[in-house]
Amino acid sequence: MSMSPDEFGLSSKAVSACLDRIEAEPTAAALALLARRDEGALAEARARDALRRLAPGREPLAGMVLGVKACFDVRGWTTHAGSRVLADAPAAADDAPLVRALRQAGAVLLAQNNMTEFAYGALGLNATYGTPLSPRMADTPRVAGGSTSGGAVAVALGMADLALASDTSGSARIPAAFCGVAGFKPSRDRYDDAGMMYLSPSFDVPGVIAIDAAQCLRVDKALVPGEARAAAPAACGAAPLASRIFVVPDHVEDQLDAEVRRAFSAWLERLMDAGAVLRRVAMPCVAQAGAVARDGGIIAAEAYMQHATRLAADADRYDPRVGPRMLLGAQVPAHTYLSAQRRLAELGREYDALMAGADAVLTPTVPMLPPPVALLEDKDRYLRENARAFSLAEFANRLDLPSISLPGDPADRKAVGLMATGLRGGDRALLLAATRIEEALGSATRRRN
Repeated sequence: MSMSPDEFGLSSKAVSACLDRIEAEPTAAALALLARRDEGALAEARARDALRRLAPGREPLAGMVLGVKACFDVRGWTTHAGSRVLADAPAAADDAPLVRALRQAGAVLLAQNNMTEFAYGALGLNATYGTPLSPRMADTPRVAGGSTSGGAVAVALGMADLALASDTSGSARIPAAFCGVAGFKPSRDRYDDAGMMYLSPSFDVPGVIAIDAAQCLRVDKALVPGEARAAAPAACGAAPLASRIFVVPDHVEDQLDAEVRRAFSAWLERLMDAGAVLRRVAMPCVAQAGAVARDGGIIAAEAYMQHATRLAADADRYDPRVGPRMLLGAQVPAHTYLSAQRRLAELGREYDALMAGADAVLTPTVPMLPPPVALLEDKDRYLRENARAFSLAEFANRLDLPSISLPGDPADRKAVGLMATGLRGGDRALLLAATRIEEALGSATRRRN
């Protein structure tokens, strides 16, 4: 396999471009990136470029620059998960397997990304390391979304091509929507989660944030290379979404703020023009999944299980938006927790039946625009906005479904995402459908050089 002259320095050029963007946006970079290896990344990139000349075509992620959420182990960095509670913990002895796999596939590690403390929050506030801001709305400081706040900002501003995320209730997809990029949450066990600090073992999965769905698909192919192609390309001359069937839950649009509703309606019209078939149906399993998990105290109980010892010793060092909510998990009765888990399994089967013959459920990712940071100083307002932020995204975690947030139209610079949620285990099919949706919307973005 021969290489074009431009490919010889692919990794070096990519890292240099990211460093230039970091230098151009120092305030945003300081909030989004908590640890960096500028010289190490450049040296690694040069070495990869040199090796690629000898063995071309063996690095599917060549030219991608990687940021890693602070809840994943990276050798030499402390896995503090955005909290001062772990700020002085020993550095990780090795990369998490998923970090290792991305690097082996050719991505060059540059930075550790900021996040909501212990991933317990959908808005991205962080009292210790600062709160990254959405680059899509410069009218007033607005949250970038969480919990993968720093990763989404880094990708949106070109400080990285790829951000490794975790997703508990929308933690990759919400910030992707608020920052105008793509965020993908896979089905459980698709990606190795060893070396990832959990918030809720029942719902946490590793995810990725990239500039668009095409790049998320590229990453998925690198991580799951043996999977057969899930869908054939459309016939030459056919509409991009010919034969695709999408489901719109009939309860969703009443939950949307006006600007989000207008954008969603316009996207659906464009998808139908591109050949898609839309079915509007009642989906109580989608509407009920979040409430079942909350009423059952699943996340609170599991978060408390992870943190009980540290809370007993250092509760006052936790973010006041995080620690008290974890402590509530000690009060969750076992029968309530187990009943909720059983009910979620039932709702998952209901979802499977309703989705027979369909490709994905379509909703906005978040029902509102990113709220101004200043409004969230009030505790009650914060809790309301936080719950609303994940209200549409969380069902994918509760029912173990692959889900992706797409930037509807980057030219409009709106902090609104279109979310497609697929069939359990149908990750590759969903990603392929997402690239077709981007084609239909004209929202696919050329990868930065």
